[in-house]
Amino acid sequence: MFRGIEDVDWASLGHAYTESATDVPDLLRGLASDDPVRREIALDGMYGAVLHQGTVYDSTVACVPFLFELAANRAVAGRGAVVGLLHSIADPFADEDPGDPEDAEHWTAFDEELHEDWERHFFVARDLIRARAGEFLDLLGDPDPGVRATAPAALARLHPDPVRAFSALRERLPAESDPSAARSLVGAVATAAVREPSQLQGIAAELLRSVVTGTRDPELRMTALAHLARCAPGELPQDTARMALDVMRISQEAAEADQPAEVAAPRTDTMISYLRELKEQHRRALALDEADELLEELHTELGDRIDIRVPLLVGMLDSPDRNRRSHAVTTAGKLLTGWRVPEEEPVMALARLLGDEELSLHKSVLSELRYLGPAARCASEEIVAYIQSWDDRPLEEDTPFRHMALGMAYEVLTLQGDTRIVPALGHLLTVVAIPEELVRWIEALGPETAAPLAPVFHDRLAELGHDSQHEAADQLAAALGLLRHTPSLPVLIRLLDHAEHGRTRAAVLGAFSRFGPAAAEALPTVRRLWEDRTVRDEDRVLAGRALWALTGDTEAVLPVVRENLRSDRWLSRQRALELAGELGRSGAALAPDLRALIAAGHTVVPAAVALWRVTGEAQDALPVLLEQWRTTPTRRPDIAACLAGMGPAAAPALPLIRAELSSPRRHSNDRPRRGNIRYDVASDEALLADCRRILAACGGQPSGDGGGPGRCGPV
Repeated sequence: MFRGIEDVDWASLGHAYTESATDVPDLLRGLASDDPVRREIALDGMYGAVLHQGTVYDSTVACVPFLFELAANRAVAGRGAVVGLLHSIADPFADEDPGDPEDAEHWTAFDEELHEDWERHFFVARDLIRARAGEFLDLLGDPDPGVRATAPAALARLHPDPVRAFSALRERLPAESDPSAARSLVGAVATAAVREPSQLQGIAAELLRSVVTGTRDPELRMTALAHLARCAPGELPQDTARMALDVMRISQEAAEADQPAEVAAPRTDTMISYLRELKEQHRRALALDEADELLEELHTELGDRIDIRVPLLVGMLDSPDRNRRSHAVTTAGKLLTGWRVPEEEPVMALARLLGDEELSLHKSVLSELRYLGPAARCASEEIVAYIQSWDDRPLEEDTPFRHMALGMAYEVLTLQGDTRIVPALGHLLTVVAIPEELVRWIEALGPETAAPLAPVFHDRLAELGHDSQHEAADQLAAALGLLRHTPSLPVLIRLLDHAEHGRTRAAVLGAFSRFGPAAAEALPTVRRLWEDRTVRDEDRVLAGRALWALTGDTEAVLPVVRENLRSDRWLSRQRALELAGELGRSGAALAPDLRALIAAGHTVVPAAVALWRVTGEAQDALPVLLEQWRTTPTRRPDIAACLAGMGPAAAPALPLIRAELSSPRRHSNDRPRRGNIRYDVASDEALLADCRRILAACGGQPSGDGGGPGRCGPV
């Protein structure tokens, strides 16, 4: 196998740890060992050195021929890991980017100068492996099931002819008896179809549907459903949700029966062993089995098919199995924050779990409802009932959990804007630490609703003392500004006089800006800060904003705004843009500077919004905003708020507005992502509300508001 290995000048090659790869031949020989411990240590060394975190080196290129020889030699044990290593070298980010491997954009999304060597070595290694990918065809029927479980994915992703690879995979599938290898074949069939959809999508869909209906293996059925969703979502059976839930039931029944113990992998002092044990500990802690993980994969691959995902989720949340219900809570959070689900039922099914006897489940449910904020208003009665249910428990029972659960439930109602929670909050906030998201709470309730809380905030701020640098002081100052509580002005003035931290100055000056002329008694302090040339530029802009709010003296602040619009410091420029927008027409002289910012591509959306506000003319800002809508989805809430203020002048945006209202995805969920991600629901709900205002102002009608919120959303 290793003929010629000594002819390679390993000393002149390098890897992640040294500039001399003389240790690599021993690692390669270790992969051929009969001792499983030595093989695992060698494999760990290969991933650590020659493929370190996906990085490819010249020594990696030199390893490729020897790895192919290892993979082909049936006398070698553990060759499945070698096939997996070859796949990882040629396709290191397949798990993160499951799209078409022919698309090389993600390989070059690095700093070109920094990664020039990496890219050069990677493309050489990848091309070497792709040129020999036909050898994976011979491994589909290998006697070693571990090889048969890894070869299909490598073949489907790396073979230069996806149609040829698909044909071999389809031919092998009926004969495969090993469950893991069969699931790998099913996934590879879908991968080949994704690479060549025009020729393979229909055939792959038919094949995967036959697996779904024709196999008794629940994991294989679930795998086929997930990959059918990936390569041909329109071909999914109408009863996909029911089928998936049936699979879960069958899997649960099988799990309750006696199962043969799996052969344990060797325990070694390696990262591979550590990660394997960590994953197993995670699965045991959450009581997950393979079916649960496959169900999560199905949800991921279903993507925008919320017509299937919603009944599937509700079935999971209502499952008689406690572990499955618990696992479904996380699935609910990812779905409901990432997609605009029009039905109430998923939120209600989630809230119903607060009646579960398992108290630990309550924390997870409340956490997800907190993420949902205004989109979970339909569950407010369930939250109130949950809070009241603690009255029936003895005070000494679960006291630490009681405090945590009630606090979270209060926050859920607060973020829903429920007025009933204000008296309870008034009591709570007199005794607990000031929450980091206090300002968000006040914004969710609205200043008028939250007004009764102002005396509580005043007293808490007074208790902290004017020289306190406590972060709670910043939160309280900002909250009092939102509520415009004029009796607090003396406390705020003293706080600003003694503020040493820029964060505190920003909070108090922001509060004065919201008070406006009502904070006239703060003018001497604000003016003193405004005239202090030692103050940082970004803080001087805030002082100028407060000065303008108190006096209306635009001419005084224009030079500082203009100077900071031209600043290289992002924060200074951002604060200047905010003030420019607030100046409105009185800041018309700033229009040239704002146009220059847009032309330079700096903070484009805030600059375009400010330009509209200082000129009142749509023709300059509107084309920029429409382009940014397409290219920067995360800025759509800011853009929509601006467009809503334009009235009928925003009519050119109507196609984009209709498309947004029809989209099942929340605006920040703009590309496929894997992982435990939550999205900002409150800003998305505000975006949808502004989109409807734009439609009304322009006399338009939505083209099917299929993605908008249901009754759980704000009116």
